Amino acid sequence: MKEELYEQRLAECADEICKNQSIRLVLIAGGSCAGKTTTTRKLSQLIRERGRPVDTISLDDYYRNPENAVYLPNGKPDIEGLGSLRLDLLQETMYLLSVGKPAPIPFYDFTTKRRTDAHRILTPVPGGITIVEGLHALNPAICAKGTAEETLFRIYLYSDPEDHLDGRLLRRLVRDSRYRAADAKQTFDQWDTVRSAEKETIEPFAHLADARINTHFDYERSILADDAIALLEQLPPEHSHAAQARELIEALKDIPLLPDSVVPEDSLLREFI
Repeated sequence: MKEELYEQRLAECADEICKNQSIRLVLIAGGSCAGKTTTTRKLSQLIRERGRPVDTISLDDYYRNPENAVYLPNGKPDIEGLGSLRLDLLQETMYLLSVGKPAPIPFYDFTTKRRTDAHRILTPVPGGITIVEGLHALNPAICAKGTAEETLFRIYLYSDPEDHLDGRLLRRLVRDSRYRAADAKQTFDQWDTVRSAEKETIEPFAHLADARINTHFDYERSILADDAIALLEQLPPEHSHAAQARELIEALKDIPLLPDSVVPEDSLLREFI
């Protein structure tokens, strides 16, 4: 997919949303490294350009405080599933905004791992849109009974390179190294958990989307390959994902490289490089 096609799909979504005055909530979901952050920002801008006010909410701000964590059968706290969120607060928010009433919005501080409830009050304005972004945004459970379906517009993001390689894993490898001081072992150690959670909590609701957008770009491997290979080569040979790492190296080693400078400054790909 080319960047221009991605931008076109966003513009089409903005047109469809803005022509329907019943829509008050736009829900954006997708797996890890599908591009939710940039898509939310770009769509917000497009909607504003079409004359409708926009605010945004992240589902991350509804995370439970540690003392209220929900635990999985393996004894570990749920940090990926719906149980990781204060669903009651989220349902209240969704209902109030869907009927045009002010809603208290929390804030989760990832440094202190604490949530501040009613951190701000979001007061809808006539014709306004609130974009709700997060892993569980398409799950019907986040909407309380009484939240009218006609007020919702759902978008599902995915990254499909149309071959057997996992494009989102490559994005995450490079991003985690550049911005989270994580090596390939750390990323791979988390990836199975991430993918398992996605299959249980995101993908089953993809069919509910009003729009599906592929965020994979045909040139991104030429940008990511150099860093990805260097990281993959450092994976210990005894690691459970060593065979997958070798497969990725073989697939990437002959790809022509491109410098980061060819990536537009406002590109979704900037999230990962």
